Amino acid sequence: MRKVNIKTLGCKVNQSESASLEAILKDNNYEIVDNESEADICVVNTCTVTAKSDYQSRQFIRRSARAGAKVIATGCYAQTRPEELSVLEGIELVVGNSEKDSLLSHINNLARDVTVASSDGEIEKGKLSQKPYHSGRSRAFLKLQDGCDFSCSYCTVPKARGSSRSLPAVEVMDAFENLQRDGYREVVITGIHIGSYGKDLIPEVSLIDIVKEAALRFPDIRIRLSSIEPQEFDDEFLSLIQQGRVCPHLHIPLQSGSDRILRLMNRGYNTYEYKQLINKIITVCPDISIGTDLITGFPGESEQDFTDTVNYLRQIPFTYFHVFPYSKRPDTAAENMDGQISGTLKKERVKKLRHISDEFKKIYILKQLGRQLNVIVEYNNDNNMYNNALSENYLKISLKSKGLKPGKLVPVMIKSITDTMIIGEPL
Repeated sequence: MRKVNIKTLGCKVNQSESASLEAILKDNNYEIVDNESEADICVVNTCTVTAKSDYQSRQFIRRSARAGAKVIATGCYAQTRPEELSVLEGIELVVGNSEKDSLLSHINNLARDVTVASSDGEIEKGKLSQKPYHSGRSRAFLKLQDGCDFSCSYCTVPKARGSSRSLPAVEVMDAFENLQRDGYREVVITGIHIGSYGKDLIPEVSLIDIVKEAALRFPDIRIRLSSIEPQEFDDEFLSLIQQGRVCPHLHIPLQSGSDRILRLMNRGYNTYEYKQLINKIITVCPDISIGTDLITGFPGESEQDFTDTVNYLRQIPFTYFHVFPYSKRPDTAAENMDGQISGTLKKERVKKLRHISDEFKKIYILKQLGRQLNVIVEYNNDNNMYNNALSENYLKISLKSKGLKPGKLVPVMIKSITDTMIIGEPL
């Protein structure tokens, strides 16, 4: 039996696609191994959202090749700049997102020592199709949408993923049914731009429609939304959160607290509209966890723009931020904008924003003391003293109980909080 190692960088969409590839390979008599040193073939599912993710993708490829595995690069970096990866020492094949569905065939050829050429092409514009799914995780990532029709000036995702495409509603329900059968108690609804779900289907379906149907038909599955754009958030989600059918955790990208920078980014909303949305959400669901994405060091971001962002963030009850330094991406509008920011200044601004994020998260975590939360057990710590689990509001909880089965949904009481742990006791 040939052994395959799959390495995944980047977003939950890549994680979902890697889990589907794992299921396909298992069904075709391949063994999935955790380490590249054990593998005959290594698939590196790349990301290209930043220069750092490009670097990490190349590092994974080189490391896997040094370990003696035949290496296939796929994913967004492989789609947008296959020529950069194809020259790396030890690379056997570059397969872009446009040909991810053909990965099994390519892997079969490599397993038989058949020479195959690197491949890339246009992203297909047809509807998505349901894929099998297998993952060692206790939660499943269900990709129901791919691609993006937005044109944010810093982003290369439309080139890497193509236009928005949706998984037909009946296949979404089939996927939920399969995941429930396989024992998953939480399903994360994911996609490149999930708020666009269903606009390309006939008849048209919306994200809230599909989530409401899934919540009704699969009451034993906890549903979590991945990142959703502020201008596409539907107020009906708040009702589902209040009912406990959708997790009280939302990730709503902001990117900047300066209206001038938001316009340059072509984000399609302003800080007033964003704040109004968050205030509405907090009013209806006061205990909810809200995260966001921030880009600092965008071309032309002045000290005043950065100060405006810091002041704005302190007006909004976020739980955490994901902070990224602006990274120049090929073939984007921002690539050639005036006012490119130095790397040193970007690092300083990133550090300050991450420090504020740490403050916000500590405040939110301290509010959980004495609360009852529902957690899904993920795995045991190495010392086997605690189980690690994830709460509905997206906090990592350490359970003072050994031997709980991964995937089990457990009500817990938050008993203590340390600098490194939130400790819960099963009820």
